[in-house]
Amino acid sequence: MDKNPFEILNIEPKPILDLAALRKSYIQLQKNGHPDLGNDPEISEWANQAYSLLKSDESRMSQILKHYGTWPPNTNLIGMDFLMEAMELSEEIDNIKENSDRVRIEGAIHALINGLDNQLMEIHGKTENKSDWYLNEEMMNEVSIWYQRRRYLTRLEKNLKGEHEL
Repeated sequence: MDKNPFEILNIEPKPILDLAALRKSYIQLQKNGHPDLGNDPEISEWANQAYSLLKSDESRMSQILKHYGTWPPNTNLIGMDFLMEAMELSEEIDNIKENSDRVRIEGAIHALINGLDNQLMEIHGKTENKSDWYLNEEMMNEVSIWYQRRRYLTRLEKNLKGEHEL
């Protein structure tokens, strides 16, 4: 989607959104724009896409980067320690022999995801009461790092389930 989903739903761009408020904005837009009510079907489609993109942390952060930061993200920011840990987990996934290996790897991935969840809360805390927080390069670098690390972990989760991605 080329259009800014935050603007479509009239939602302030933040790393963490009030999902009830997001849904309320989506429903309001659909009430005013749904084709069954004689309105432009394109508005309804934009609302559907915007809502879908903003309700998940990972896709919301990608939209923040796409519309307010740098896209594609700067891969030099992600950190070699994280990359090495992710590559080791990827190798371990490729070499799973027993169910206990799968459980251990799944636990390691979830521990990393929990750490990212905490980082997301910290990033969000820094944006409170700052309507133009996304103009700050340091903040956008934090968003970029979070997003890229989360993408790696999402791929590892999929690989562990047998849904292989590169």
